[in-house]
Amino acid sequence: MKTFPSYKYDDQSKLNHLSRIAVEYLDQIYDYFGVEYSYKNNIVVKSACFIHGGDNDTALNVYPNGDFCVHYKCRTHQCEDHFGTSFISLIRGALSRFKYKWKKNGDREASFNEAVEFLLNFTKQNFDSLEKNNISGVEKLKFCGMINKFEKPDVSVSKRITRDFYRTNVEIPSHYYLKRGYSIEVLDQYDVGTCKKVGKFLYNRAVVPIYDENYEYILGFTGRSIFLECEKCKNYHNPDKECSIFPKWKHTAGFNKQNCLYNYWYAKQSILESNVIILVESPGNVWRLEEAGIHNSVAIFGTVLNDNQKKLIDESGAMSIVCLLDNDEAGRKGMQKIQEQCSKMYRLYFPNIDTNDVGDMKIDKVTSDIKPLITKVEGVYNG
Repeated sequence: MKTFPSYKYDDQSKLNHLSRIAVEYLDQIYDYFGVEYSYKNNIVVKSACFIHGGDNDTALNVYPNGDFCVHYKCRTHQCEDHFGTSFISLIRGALSRFKYKWKKNGDREASFNEAVEFLLNFTKQNFDSLEKNNISGVEKLKFCGMINKFEKPDVSVSKRITRDFYRTNVEIPSHYYLKRGYSIEVLDQYDVGTCKKVGKFLYNRAVVPIYDENYEYILGFTGRSIFLECEKCKNYHNPDKECSIFPKWKHTAGFNKQNCLYNYWYAKQSILESNVIILVESPGNVWRLEEAGIHNSVAIFGTVLNDNQKKLIDESGAMSIVCLLDNDEAGRKGMQKIQEQCSKMYRLYFPNIDTNDVGDMKIDKVTSDIKPLITKVEGVYNG
């Protein structure tokens, strides 16, 4: 007689509700599995498939608000045929690969219960207290509105966080980034601090605020764990405690990094005057360039230049792009993609660096190796 697995979590309405909550954490979930994604037309999230481990950056399509249930489709290997199409099935497939090195049918897989518990821990939910409800037409509109935060963050006056309020709630400068060799002055300029308040979303993280392009209010925060990677679980949790889900990076809900260029609020005048914009992956690279007296750099939060970010570049007045993504395979692929996106409109430059990224360079090395090139590119328009 055929037996069926026992499911600890068998209330479908609660499972649907958990999936909808998890959508608010898409950014962190993709970061946890180490995958860059792009968000298209408020309908589909595209990325490489982190179930079978491919490198096609449009293979995995997640539909967060396509219908009643959040679902996905792998366009190249049809991973949903094996694991199922639900969002929880996607997580089960991803955990199978990351925890048990799953590659094909017959290899060890993560259980359904493991996938649910992963999302419960990630979203800090209790299964018993999840709401039991179905989505009506009106509720679905509310749900879609929540998803729209990925397109346009809520910046109503009542929810805006001021710089002064933020600075009174973190320890500035961040001790983690001081140890990484950044100056007190640059960390203070960019309000980089540490959240030490137990229970807060970014507790035990170096916190980086992202401002709107006019430097009037904070759009959101990104937080880097202050701990090193755990050799056992590959998370970045407190080494004095048991293994737990603690991703390297976390972003506040409602903040869509794909709509922003980090440092644009400071850099836009220099970009306009020089006609040159410098693209880097992360805030730390921006800070190092600033320390070396280079003021027209922005970070794209990874290796993917998204459509809305490119629109900002198109509106910036830049005529040349200097691309300084990280010196690794992902960075090289990102630069190749940027060349495809921008070569028809911009002069493109791709300097070589010896370190993993600009942030790892010494200031005098940036001054001797990178600054002369930037000056030369700017001279094309100001000579």
